[in-house]
Amino acid sequence: MKNNKGQFEKGNVPWNTGLKLGKNPAHSLRMKGKKHTKETKQKMSKIMKEKGNRPPTQWGHKYNLGRKHTEETKKKMSEKFKGEKCYRWKGGITPINRSIRNSLEYRLWRTAVFERDNFTCVWCGDSRGGNLEADHIKPFAQYPELRFAIDNGRTLCKECHKKTDTYCWKIRWNKKL
Repeated sequence: MKNNKGQFEKGNVPWNTGLKLGKNPAHSLRMKGKKHTKETKQKMSKIMKEKGNRPPTQWGHKYNLGRKHTEETKKKMSEKFKGEKCYRWKGGITPINRSIRNSLEYRLWRTAVFERDNFTCVWCGDSRGGNLEADHIKPFAQYPELRFAIDNGRTLCKECHKKTDTYCWKIRWNKKL
């Protein structure tokens, strides 16, 4: 019995206490205390052998675990889902900023900024590798001509970067710094 807060009252035991529920709780409840017949066990064994020793499931994709596509199939899939043929195609709208940030030139800029600052936060002196970020002093989106200028970058730790005026969406897009 539950109280008005939706919690079980002291002394009352939930109906499902002590039941061992497997992957299919409804099946586990139906089979509690029962055993499969010899004929049923043989059918199940035959199915599992045919499907590669995997129990039958409601979703067919689990039967292909561990199997690999042939090179011909990979090529067909590649052609089917490439560019405009792909069902997720939205007319080539990948933002230019994302493609720039994933470019080799951007990675080289980032590395050059880190090396110039000796892989240390210029504000607090933190030097933990996974904690460092390259920050644009003049915003990336507002000053496209300064995106790859090394003197427009600085090394900051994540905490110091969050404190800047230009971090994430803090900046006002209608105003240049």
